[in-house]
Amino acid sequence: MRNSKVFMTPDKLSELLFSERQRERNRIARILHDDFLQQCQMIVLALQSPVADLQAIAEKTGAAMSLGRDLIVELRQPNTSASLKRRIDALARAACAPAGIRFQSRLSAALASQADGFADELFMCLAEAIRNAVRHAGAGRIVVTEEWQAAQAIIRVTDDGCGIPADVLRQTQSGTRFGLHGMRERAASLGARFSIRSDDGSGTTVAFRFRAPSWRSPAGSGPDSSRRMGPSAQRKGSKK
Repeated sequence: MRNSKVFMTPDKLSELLFSERQRERNRIARILHDDFLQQCQMIVLALQSPVADLQAIAEKTGAAMSLGRDLIVELRQPNTSASLKRRIDALARAACAPAGIRFQSRLSAALASQADGFADELFMCLAEAIRNAVRHAGAGRIVVTEEWQAAQAIIRVTDDGCGIPADVLRQTQSGTRFGLHGMRERAASLGARFSIRSDDGSGTTVAFRFRAPSWRSPAGSGPDSSRRMGPSAQRKGSKK
């Protein structure tokens, strides 16, 4: 077989770089419009209420500030097309290190490559789950794991903190907890099922389940990937 090289012209390279910059600008604009400005508007409306709930206002303000910090972390990354794992790791270091929380992620590139915009939305879901654990759980350790089965992929954010009281869990169903409700809406937009498992004093697990039989985690793409995949995925990954 004859070796061949493909050379990119300067015009083509400039076009690709411009397209990538425009994509990143659109992504940040979408986050600012759909998330940051929405949170700011909710704060303004809460302040205008005759009976202001100061605790709720403080929570919404904290969420808006956290989102702003996340965007700064994103913008400071040298590669705006960084993998989902690298983006989560960067955000978690910024959030967990000051609180003395250990963080570990076990993510592959498979989810991030599914569709345009998918990784961005999944990043926001995982970022909110991590922020909640840092702010409220009193955790010493937070872990993000990825599990592939024959008919679904499951992403979990688990902490070893104080757990979530039953009344707060009920509020997640009614939509009165803004951060958790936001995760539920984002998960629905991705076609995922969102769930929380927690008991007082026993930690919390936030899970996102994506039903997609055609997805497969590439062999060796993540830690213990062959063990985490379902049997059919393992057979497929072993074919040459």
